[in-house]
Amino acid sequence: MNHSEVLQLAQKAIDQYLRQLHDQGVGKSQTPLALKEQLNLSLTATAQSDFQLQQDLQNYLKHAVGTLDPRFMNQLFSGLQPWALAGEMLAAVTNTTMATYEASPVATLMERELVQHLCGFAGWKTGDGIMVTGGSNANLVGMLMARNKLFPDYKKTGVSGARLVAFVSEEAHYSFGKAANIMGLGTDNIRAIAADAAGRMSTAALKAAIQQSRAAGEHPFFVGATAGTTVLGEFDPIDELSLIAREEKLWLHVDGAWGGSVLLSRKHRHLMSGIEKADSLGWDTHKMLGTGLVSSFFLTPHANALRTSHGGGGADYIFHASDAGSWDLGPSSLQCGRKADAIKVWFAWRALGDDGLETYVDALFANAQTAATLVKQTAGLELVCEPTSLNVCFRVKRPHHVASAQWHRMLREQLMNKGQAMVNMATRKDDSFIRLITAHPGQNEKILKSLLSDLLKAAEELNH
Repeated sequence: MNHSEVLQLAQKAIDQYLRQLHDQGVGKSQTPLALKEQLNLSLTATAQSDFQLQQDLQNYLKHAVGTLDPRFMNQLFSGLQPWALAGEMLAAVTNTTMATYEASPVATLMERELVQHLCGFAGWKTGDGIMVTGGSNANLVGMLMARNKLFPDYKKTGVSGARLVAFVSEEAHYSFGKAANIMGLGTDNIRAIAADAAGRMSTAALKAAIQQSRAAGEHPFFVGATAGTTVLGEFDPIDELSLIAREEKLWLHVDGAWGGSVLLSRKHRHLMSGIEKADSLGWDTHKMLGTGLVSSFFLTPHANALRTSHGGGGADYIFHASDAGSWDLGPSSLQCGRKADAIKVWFAWRALGDDGLETYVDALFANAQTAATLVKQTAGLELVCEPTSLNVCFRVKRPHHVASAQWHRMLREQLMNKGQAMVNMATRKDDSFIRLITAHPGQNEKILKSLLSDLLKAAEELNH
């Protein structure tokens, strides 16, 4: 079969999947072994028939988790804008790399336009940026740029025994530790700074930690703030942290993978007050804006800083001197071959515009407040804290003989096994609870009430 024929079959299967999505919901959870027994996934020496491949298409969709359904409340993303799907299809069918302008001319211009547009929301009139493989990669890039900016010789010579130290909140994403490992800094040199009761990094604790580090002969170089923590959805005080970073001559990176999209909202952008003073920002538009995985950006106000930090090699066979060569994105990236993810984000943005995306974000925040109100009004449920963003954390009343973590884990598994919803749980400071994420634009009061009702029914069943 040729491309056109295969695409027609795939489109038919996808169309049927989308039409049945409401009835199928998130799908029933199965163990890996149970699922493997139902599917024939073996790879053989002989080619499979077109009929078998059609069945494979349908089987994949049948057992896929329905992340496009509003009852998917599990991770920090949910849903997909229709025009983002169209952009994803264009990226697949053109199958090119973002390394050079000559291989991907339109997508290069799209990505550069997106970078400058997003930099504008951060308050940067000029800037630099690149799409990356996710928020974790953006944090790595931020740390690497900080090292290369403050210690430029290390790009060639290596760290050479100096002990570089980075500071992040105790609520920060685990990827900062991974970045230290990858860069050879050592995970012991990522210092977790205490957070206040609300989950925001303590500026007093940061100042003390920097002083202690310098007194020990270490070399502080990096502060990683978080805009939208993974568990509570809280925002570190960027404005205050920027003053400390500037005074101490440290690079301030903001992990806005989750919360960066508040910059689109006049009502909520105050949560990132001071972002214009940061040295870099990670921002995942696939999380709050439904642009599809993966749609992650690394942004910085320092012009041409990415090429300076990451460039080196490739000029003899891929990056050629030409009028278009200065437009190549490859020298600014940690990757060479890279998918054209900009297409789906550009189309999604084009379809809604700044105003439409602001409405999109505001609606998600309104749903979070609706969920919090419903929790407070429902007997047997207890809100952990008032939500700052889209993380609605609450406890379900439990039997005294069952540990909190075990109880909330059993509750979510009960819902998943029945295919009612997929919602997560989290543990923070020995306190475990349900963590509901209102990232899907289709969530409403009816769906939220249904979730809470199902949780209480599951609790009743487990009690018996």
